[in-house]
Amino acid sequence: MTTTPHEPAGSLASTTMVERTVLILRVFERSAALLSLGQVAARSGLPRSSVHRILQQLVEARWLERLDTDYRLGLRMFEIGSLVAHRNRVSSASRPLMQELCSSTGHVVHLAILDERDVVYLEKVGGALANQMPSRVGGRLPAHCTGVGKALLAYSPRPVVEEYLAGGLAPRTTSTISSEEEFEAEMARIRGTGYATELGESMPGMACGAAPILEAGNAIAAISVSGPRQHVDVDAMKHRIMWAAAEISRAIASAPRLG
Repeated sequence: MTTTPHEPAGSLASTTMVERTVLILRVFERSAALLSLGQVAARSGLPRSSVHRILQQLVEARWLERLDTDYRLGLRMFEIGSLVAHRNRVSSASRPLMQELCSSTGHVVHLAILDERDVVYLEKVGGALANQMPSRVGGRLPAHCTGVGKALLAYSPRPVVEEYLAGGLAPRTTSTISSEEEFEAEMARIRGTGYATELGESMPGMACGAAPILEAGNAIAAISVSGPRQHVDVDAMKHRIMWAAAEISRAIASAPRLG
């Protein structure tokens, strides 16, 4: 191990900025108290100048908060921790009903949330046709061309919908709704029925039926049943999907919250 004259013995000159940032955040993870620059440098084993620069950047990003000459975890860290806990709560409540829905339909079941302009898939339960679906956990698609995305937007606060529409409705296929007027009509239809469909709008030849998972009247997630269009009857599956979404909503509402 080699060191520079300005670096403590435990620090490598080749350490990346990301690695240094993680080291600093781990120092705060292990301490509930306010920490000074000197304490963070000593506990992380990083050069004081590097620590000072990274601390400033973390404060600007709201990952840390500065009080006089000391630092502590910032609100952004708590926001992200809360978001992770929320996603885990939704996934835990959804998995048993997703398995049941997959067994009863024989098709792929997805759980997704809205993240700005995309849906992000949190869970995927596969039927016999799972390999024909290119979706993956952690994958993203534009919300307006997916069944889960339309269900989420239809039950989102109006400012969320307006902000989405302001970004445009870029088509992915010839079936994608790209007219704002048509999309508004689709949102009204979904709110009226509690059910969203997609027929080749994100990918040619695929079909999907979806329903929102609600909390206090707003969608916090959505589930869908998807597969090749010739095998998926979105009308026949409507009540099964809506029932599963409603059961998940009830399970989330009755689950104890941490803290």
